[in-house]
Amino acid sequence: MKTVNRRSCLKLAACAAFAGSTAGLFSGRALAAPASEGKGKGKGKAIVIYYSRTGSTEALAKMIAEHTGAALLKIDVKEKYAPDYGDMTYIARDEVRANARRELETVIPDLSGYDTVFLGTPYWWGSVSVPINTFLMDHNLANKTVAPFITSGSSSPSGALSRMKTLCPQAKFVEHFYVPGSDAQDAKADVDAWLKKLGF
Repeated sequence: MKTVNRRSCLKLAACAAFAGSTAGLFSGRALAAPASEGKGKGKGKAIVIYYSRTGSTEALAKMIAEHTGAALLKIDVKEKYAPDYGDMTYIARDEVRANARRELETVIPDLSGYDTVFLGTPYWWGSVSVPINTFLMDHNLANKTVAPFITSGSSSPSGALSRMKTLCPQAKFVEHFYVPGSDAQDAKADVDAWLKKLGF
Protein backbone atom coordinates (compact mmCIF):
# COMPACT_ATOMS: atom_id res chain seq x y z
CA MET A 1 0.00 0.00 0.00
CA LYS A 2 2.85 2.38 0.77
CA THR A 3 4.29 1.83 -2.73
CA VAL A 4 0.93 2.52 -4.36
CA ASN A 5 0.47 5.69 -2.33
CA ARG A 6 3.95 6.92 -3.20
CA ARG A 7 3.35 6.31 -6.93
CA SER A 8 -0.01 8.08 -6.74
CA CYS A 9 1.61 11.07 -5.09
CA LEU A 10 4.30 11.19 -7.75
CA LYS A 11 1.69 11.07 -10.52
CA LEU A 12 -0.31 13.87 -8.91
CA ALA A 13 2.84 15.96 -8.53
CA ALA A 14 3.77 15.39 -12.16
CA CYS A 15 0.28 16.36 -13.34
CA ALA A 16 0.36 19.50 -11.23
CA ALA A 17 3.77 20.46 -12.61
CA PHE A 18 2.59 19.91 -16.19
CA ALA A 19 -0.57 21.96 -15.63
CA GLY A 20 1.49 24.77 -14.14
CA SER A 21 3.92 24.79 -17.06
CA THR A 22 1.19 24.84 -19.72
CA ALA A 23 -1.11 27.33 -18.03
CA GLY A 24 1.11 30.21 -19.16
CA LEU A 25 1.07 28.94 -22.72
CA PHE A 26 -2.70 28.85 -22.94
CA SER A 27 -3.21 32.16 -21.18
CA GLY A 28 -0.58 33.78 -23.42
CA ARG A 29 -2.38 32.50 -26.50
CA ALA A 30 -5.69 33.81 -25.22
CA LEU A 31 -4.23 37.31 -24.89
CA ALA A 32 -4.06 37.48 -28.68
CA ALA A 33 -7.86 37.23 -28.89
CA PRO A 34 -10.27 40.09 -28.06
CA ALA A 35 -10.67 40.85 -24.39
CA SER A 36 -14.31 41.81 -24.73
CA GLU A 37 -17.18 41.26 -27.14
CA GLY A 38 -19.60 44.13 -26.89
CA LYS A 39 -22.30 45.27 -29.28
CA GLY A 40 -22.86 48.55 -31.08
CA LYS A 41 -26.18 50.23 -30.39
CA GLY A 42 -28.58 48.61 -32.84
CA LYS A 43 -25.73 47.71 -35.20
CA GLY A 44 -25.12 44.10 -34.20
CA LYS A 45 -21.83 42.75 -32.93
CA ALA A 46 -18.76 44.93 -33.54
CA ILE A 47 -15.00 44.52 -33.36
CA VAL A 48 -12.14 47.02 -33.61
CA ILE A 49 -9.19 45.64 -35.59
CA TYR A 50 -6.08 47.78 -35.93
CA TYR A 51 -2.33 48.01 -36.37
CA SER A 52 -0.35 50.71 -34.60
CA ARG A 53 3.43 51.14 -34.54
CA THR A 54 3.69 54.45 -32.66
CA GLY A 55 0.49 54.36 -30.58
CA SER A 56 -1.52 56.96 -32.52
CA THR A 57 -3.87 54.52 -34.24
CA GLU A 58 -4.10 52.51 -31.02
CA ALA A 59 -5.33 55.60 -29.16
CA LEU A 60 -8.24 55.89 -31.61
CA ALA A 61 -8.94 52.15 -31.42
CA LYS A 62 -9.33 52.29 -27.65
CA MET A 63 -11.64 55.32 -27.89
CA ILE A 64 -13.84 53.48 -30.37
CA ALA A 65 -13.97 50.32 -28.23
CA GLU A 66 -14.82 52.34 -25.14
CA HIS A 67 -17.64 54.21 -26.90
CA THR A 68 -19.19 51.19 -28.63
CA GLY A 69 -18.35 48.32 -26.27
CA ALA A 70 -16.82 46.52 -29.25
CA ALA A 71 -14.15 43.83 -29.01
CA LEU A 72 -10.59 45.03 -29.50
CA LEU A 73 -8.02 43.17 -31.61
CA LYS A 74 -4.51 44.53 -32.17
CA ILE A 75 -2.62 43.20 -35.18
CA ASP A 76 1.03 42.46 -34.44
CA VAL A 77 3.72 40.99 -36.70
CA LYS A 78 6.31 38.38 -35.79
CA GLU A 79 9.21 40.33 -37.27
CA LYS A 80 9.05 43.79 -35.74
CA TYR A 81 9.88 46.94 -37.66
CA ALA A 82 13.05 48.92 -37.00
CA PRO A 83 12.54 51.26 -34.03
CA ASP A 84 14.29 54.13 -35.82
CA TYR A 85 11.75 56.08 -37.88
CA GLY A 86 14.22 56.89 -40.65
CA ASP A 87 15.12 53.23 -41.17
CA MET A 88 11.56 52.03 -40.79
CA THR A 89 9.99 54.43 -43.28
CA TYR A 90 12.15 53.21 -46.16
CA ILE A 91 11.52 49.58 -45.25
CA ALA A 92 7.79 50.34 -45.25
CA ARG A 93 8.06 52.13 -48.62
CA ASP A 94 9.75 49.16 -50.25
CA GLU A 95 7.25 46.69 -48.77
CA VAL A 96 4.23 48.72 -49.86
CA ARG A 97 5.57 49.09 -53.39
CA ALA A 98 6.23 45.35 -53.56
CA ASN A 99 2.79 44.50 -52.11
CA ALA A 100 4.70 42.56 -49.47
CA ARG A 101 3.35 40.53 -46.58
CA ARG A 102 4.58 40.20 -43.00
CA GLU A 103 3.67 37.11 -41.01
CA LEU A 104 1.20 38.01 -38.29
CA GLU A 105 1.88 37.19 -34.67
CA THR A 106 -1.73 37.85 -33.68
CA VAL A 107 -4.08 34.89 -33.61
CA ILE A 108 -7.14 35.99 -35.59
CA PRO A 109 -10.40 34.78 -34.02
CA ASP A 110 -13.45 33.62 -35.94
CA LEU A 111 -14.90 36.84 -37.38
CA SER A 112 -18.09 35.32 -38.79
CA GLY A 113 -20.19 36.53 -35.85
CA TYR A 114 -19.27 40.19 -36.24
CA ASP A 115 -21.47 42.56 -38.24
CA THR A 116 -19.32 45.70 -38.06
CA VAL A 117 -15.54 45.98 -38.28
CA PHE A 118 -13.81 49.21 -37.27
CA LEU A 119 -10.58 48.92 -39.23
CA GLY A 120 -7.63 51.06 -38.18
CA THR A 121 -4.28 51.69 -39.82
CA PRO A 122 -1.58 54.31 -40.20
CA TYR A 123 -1.19 55.65 -43.73
CA TRP A 124 1.93 54.20 -45.35
CA TRP A 125 3.20 55.45 -48.68
CA GLY A 126 -0.17 55.86 -50.36
CA SER A 127 -1.73 52.74 -48.86
CA VAL A 128 -2.57 50.87 -45.67
CA SER A 129 0.18 49.56 -43.40
CA VAL A 130 1.71 46.25 -44.44
CA PRO A 131 0.34 44.37 -41.38
CA ILE A 132 -3.22 45.49 -42.26
CA ASN A 133 -2.58 44.70 -45.91
CA THR A 134 -1.55 41.18 -44.86
CA PHE A 135 -4.62 40.80 -42.65
CA LEU A 136 -6.98 41.89 -45.45
CA MET A 137 -5.35 39.58 -47.97
CA ASP A 138 -6.42 36.69 -45.75
CA HIS A 139 -9.72 38.15 -44.43
CA ASN A 140 -11.69 40.13 -47.01
CA LEU A 141 -14.55 40.98 -44.60
CA ALA A 142 -17.24 40.04 -47.12
CA ASN A 143 -20.78 41.14 -46.18
CA LYS A 144 -19.58 43.14 -43.18
CA THR A 145 -19.91 46.85 -42.53
CA VAL A 146 -16.42 48.36 -42.45
CA ALA A 147 -15.74 51.69 -40.75
CA PRO A 148 -12.13 52.74 -41.45
CA PHE A 149 -10.09 54.97 -39.16
CA ILE A 150 -6.73 56.23 -40.33
CA THR A 151 -3.81 58.26 -39.01
CA SER A 152 -0.92 59.83 -40.92
CA GLY A 153 1.71 62.51 -40.75
CA SER A 154 -0.08 64.87 -43.13
CA SER A 155 -1.20 62.93 -46.20
CA SER A 156 -4.76 62.40 -47.36
CA PRO A 157 -6.10 58.95 -46.46
CA SER A 158 -7.56 58.37 -49.93
CA GLY A 159 -4.94 55.80 -50.94
CA ALA A 160 -5.53 53.73 -47.82
CA LEU A 161 -9.28 53.79 -48.35
CA SER A 162 -8.86 52.74 -51.95
CA ARG A 163 -6.65 49.81 -50.94
CA MET A 164 -9.15 48.64 -48.31
CA LYS A 165 -11.96 48.67 -50.86
CA THR A 166 -9.84 46.79 -53.40
CA LEU A 167 -9.11 44.04 -50.87
CA CYS A 168 -12.69 43.95 -49.52
CA PRO A 169 -14.91 44.22 -52.61
CA GLN A 170 -17.92 42.63 -50.91
CA ALA A 171 -17.81 44.72 -47.75
CA LYS A 172 -20.04 47.72 -47.11
CA PHE A 173 -17.89 50.77 -46.37
CA VAL A 174 -19.27 53.65 -44.34
CA GLU A 175 -17.83 57.08 -43.60
CA HIS A 176 -14.22 56.94 -42.44
CA PHE A 177 -12.44 58.82 -39.66
CA TYR A 178 -9.10 60.50 -40.25
CA VAL A 179 -6.81 62.50 -38.01
CA PRO A 180 -3.11 63.42 -38.13
CA GLY A 181 -1.16 61.10 -35.85
CA SER A 182 -0.01 64.00 -33.71
CA ASP A 183 -3.63 64.84 -32.86
CA ALA A 184 -4.86 61.31 -32.16
CA GLN A 185 -4.47 61.42 -28.38
CA ASP A 186 -6.80 64.42 -28.17
CA ALA A 187 -9.39 63.27 -30.72
CA LYS A 188 -11.97 61.73 -28.38
CA ALA A 189 -14.66 64.36 -28.99
CA ASP A 190 -14.26 64.01 -32.76
CA VAL A 191 -14.28 60.20 -32.53
CA ASP A 192 -17.46 60.26 -30.44
CA ALA A 193 -19.13 62.60 -32.95
CA TRP A 194 -18.14 60.32 -35.85
CA LEU A 195 -19.48 57.25 -34.06
CA LYS A 196 -22.78 58.93 -33.25
CA LYS A 197 -23.09 59.91 -36.90
CA LEU A 198 -22.68 56.24 -37.79
CA GLY A 199 -25.41 55.32 -35.32
CA PHE A 200 -23.29 54.05 -32.41
